[in-house]
Amino acid sequence: MQEEVVMADVNVFPFELINKFHRFKLSALPMPLPESELITLYTIRDANQYDGVENTLISGLAEKLHVSVPTISRCLSRLEEKGLVQKSSQTNDRRNTYVCLTEEGLAIYEESFRTLSSFVERALSRIDGEELNQFFATFDKIYDALAQEYNALGKK
Repeated sequence: MQEEVVMADVNVFPFELINKFHRFKLSALPMPLPESELITLYTIRDANQYDGVENTLISGLAEKLHVSVPTISRCLSRLEEKGLVQKSSQTNDRRNTYVCLTEEGLAIYEESFRTLSSFVERALSRIDGEELNQFFATFDKIYDALAQEYNALGKK
């Protein structure tokens, strides 16, 4: 009987998880930019830091964010108007346009990161350390299983 209850929970789990985290809007925190622009800054910073490049192709950025090139281009235009990103092209081919954070963009990223980190630290301080360790270990296993399943989609 218990097995059926667990299976019922597994069938609801993906929607519950997405719904619960989707309720948290960055706009409720004192952030300097709209959520989509902050996520774009984060993704550029992440790509530049961990991919070991100074500039990120706009098409690659769109792929990482799972949005179309026109969608990311509109967001980048807003960020460029604010002086937070800089676009460059190494050829005459507009498909090879790169983007990087400006010094001001990096400062906004770091300010937002500190605000969000502080919020998460305060929230997680309410939970026992061992429970957090167990949660993250389990969450990593769930993520790995989902990633394997997701990657298998491309092979079908």
